[in-house]
Amino acid sequence: MDNSEFNIIVVDDDADLLESITHYIADDGFYVIGACCARDFYRYLGNEPFDVAVIDIGLPDQSGYELADYVRRRTDLRIIILTAHSEIGERVKGYDSGADLYLVKPVNMEELMAAIASLAKRRPPYNQHPSSMFDGTWHLCLSTRRLISPTGLDITLTGKEFDLVLLLAKGDGKPVERRQLISSLHYPENEFGGRALNELLYKLRKKIIAQTGTECPIHTQHCVGYCFTGSISIR
Repeated sequence: MDNSEFNIIVVDDDADLLESITHYIADDGFYVIGACCARDFYRYLGNEPFDVAVIDIGLPDQSGYELADYVRRRTDLRIIILTAHSEIGERVKGYDSGADLYLVKPVNMEELMAAIASLAKRRPPYNQHPSSMFDGTWHLCLSTRRLISPTGLDITLTGKEFDLVLLLAKGDGKPVERRQLISSLHYPENEFGGRALNELLYKLRKKIIAQTGTECPIHTQHCVGYCFTGSISIR
């Protein structure tokens, strides 16, 4: 097997370093994609299969440890964490999150290439895996009060936002009446309560779209109420 048969993805928010690493990997014959943030990383993972992920820790929108943990729980990609943190506690955290290797910057490129080649060859063929790591399901986490998009992006919710999503999630895709939402959210049952619900929905929808880059799954059912149209699990 030659290197051209393997797909590599690298995520690092340092544009110059990302370009340098991806060029070096490409020159060694691998197919490589570079991402500068968690959102792009998840988007690329949803579009095509990869063999090895090289993940920086200090990303602008999500910790690299969280990316590694998410990838490890849902795929069999090999994971290399690449970071400036050399402390033993950070190394342990990296391996606990699912990393196969933990390399400290500045990394020797020959060592990085040897690690990528070794890990890539350990991954079973693509036809032994699902075509995608994402199943289109949203997740509402009760302990952390976060909504997690189908591509793994976390949305931290306010208390009212969490209560609203939970009410809609329990509706099983069926619309929940405005009156019921106003009452359950402890808003006054008058025009002020209606305005408060409208403002809450507006801000939540805007937050979901801004943080995930996808359509908001909270839809209005005219003259009835609101529903969560996507598949959602509560955990």
